[in-house]
Amino acid sequence: MAIGLPLIDMQHKQLLDQMDELLEALNTKQDPKQLVHILGYLDMYVNNHFGYEEQCMNLKKCPVAGKNKAAHEYFQTRLGAIRQMIDNYGSSELVARQVSVELLEWFVNHIRTIDVKLSEMP
Repeated sequence: MAIGLPLIDMQHKQLLDQMDELLEALNTKQDPKQLVHILGYLDMYVNNHFGYEEQCMNLKKCPVAGKNKAAHEYFQTRLGAIRQMIDNYGSSELVARQVSVELLEWFVNHIRTIDVKLSEMP
């Protein structure tokens, strides 16, 4: 899954670990306060990582920089929707499925199709 840029690879691993932790918390029906804590950390880390990655793409004049930014905005919208689902429904199979598909699978695909372009830049 690595794209060959150590800092970004480390950040991707952290984000995937946090999404896994959220999924585990949902599947084990942990306290809603724990879910809020995980979501808060994930939201903060996503903002920092996306900002750094977008800055790198802009500096390297990466041709997918605009597509990357739009994809990040989409992810943040979905993260907000999942936060709302957790507020409304707490831990449920539906929310766990949404996290798996809309966050984890989406993020892995994003790394493989868009983020990898950054490592191809001189």
